[in-house]
Amino acid sequence: MQRRTFHVANFGCRASQSEGASIQEELQDGAAVATDSAFEANVVVVNSCTVTGEADRQVRQLIRRVAARNPSAKIIVTGCYAQRAPDELSQLPQVRYVVGNSHKPLVGELALRVLDEDFSSHGRAEVVCSSIFLEKELRPASHIGSGGRTRAVVKVQDGCNANCSFCIIPSVRGRSRSMPAAIVLQEVRELLSRGYQEIIFSGIHLGTYGRDLENKTSLYTLLKSALALEGLQRLRLSSIEPLEVTPEIIGLVAQDRRMAHHFHVPLQSGSPAVLRSMYRPYTAAYYGDLIQRIRQAVPDAAIGADVMAGFPGETDADFTMTYQLIENSGLTYLHVFPFSARPGTVAADLSYPVAEHVSRHRVKALRRLAAAKNEEFRRSLLGREIEVLVLDEEPENGMRSAISGNFVRVQLPVTVPVNTWLKVQVTGISEDGLYASNTTTAHEIS
Repeated sequence: MQRRTFHVANFGCRASQSEGASIQEELQDGAAVATDSAFEANVVVVNSCTVTGEADRQVRQLIRRVAARNPSAKIIVTGCYAQRAPDELSQLPQVRYVVGNSHKPLVGELALRVLDEDFSSHGRAEVVCSSIFLEKELRPASHIGSGGRTRAVVKVQDGCNANCSFCIIPSVRGRSRSMPAAIVLQEVRELLSRGYQEIIFSGIHLGTYGRDLENKTSLYTLLKSALALEGLQRLRLSSIEPLEVTPEIIGLVAQDRRMAHHFHVPLQSGSPAVLRSMYRPYTAAYYGDLIQRIRQAVPDAAIGADVMAGFPGETDADFTMTYQLIENSGLTYLHVFPFSARPGTVAADLSYPVAEHVSRHRVKALRRLAAAKNEEFRRSLLGREIEVLVLDEEPENGMRSAISGNFVRVQLPVTVPVNTWLKVQVTGISEDGLYASNTTTAHEIS
């Protein structure tokens, strides 16, 4: 009997990674064995992203590489790209199933079925996808975050009711759906019982959590309930939209030491004209004021943003507004993307496209600015005592990695115990993080 092996390759956001980890857990429960490499597995599950054209290209590239280096493998493609263009993916070599987000809960079952098939031949790919989503109510989906079994991501919300002109996600994720609070809290309890020290709440439109539930609630209420759980050491939020960063949430992060001092608040553009064209429901002035309010309430917070360069019609003056808003703000890091036309979106048909070389130049300028601001932020921590979680990762260059509440990687002596909280003294900055020493005894955050 052949060894039943599989590999799950995840692309995209934390919510997607949570789903991929749930698929992996289901396969392991079905007596399948995970491999470290897609080139060694019988079945490869490609959990795709389609937020940009580059994301699509990376998915296709992996599928072709698997087909070339692992010719007996069978491939199942799921996720956002599979929802958007299932027929396109079904033509790629060795693809056995294309399963859209609409039927993603079936992927584990289908993969187990494929593991029992004849691997000596490859038939036509089957497409399992529709515009009707099976999940009316979310089921638990969590995964191991960066750092091994120290940090876990819990997807508490999926889908999006917004209609940003550039975004394909509402059409491939469906309308906003929240996991009932009781199920979220039970999932968190389970993760804490397994030793996880940090919990990250993620979603596609996280700030809308609870609005769709029969007993309406809010993200703030969910956070308060989670913080009441015994044993929770740190709670972190993934991306949250500007209008949903409420004063109550800012106050909670400022007042409760277990809330990570970390906000990720998408900006996209600092130009009023471009924001209107993007259908973003806030102004640049509002965004700048919000970042200032966060910085005043939580002085050491890491504050990140998504920014897009080269949106159709973006002039040099528009770009300068974006650059200056970021330069004068309390942002500490950026995720910068060039505009990528997504089929079926309003922005894909807009006039006045920005030349590719201009878009590339603007992206590079923003990334240089982000690097400078992040270095400035890290330098501000020199000499300070900070709390870190030691990650369960393989040491590199004789150093072990830890993560601070304000989302900075910290390099520590290899002798420190993993999955523990330490107070450390920051002694220097590395290329993308910090060095620290003088560790204290492991402790609980109180």
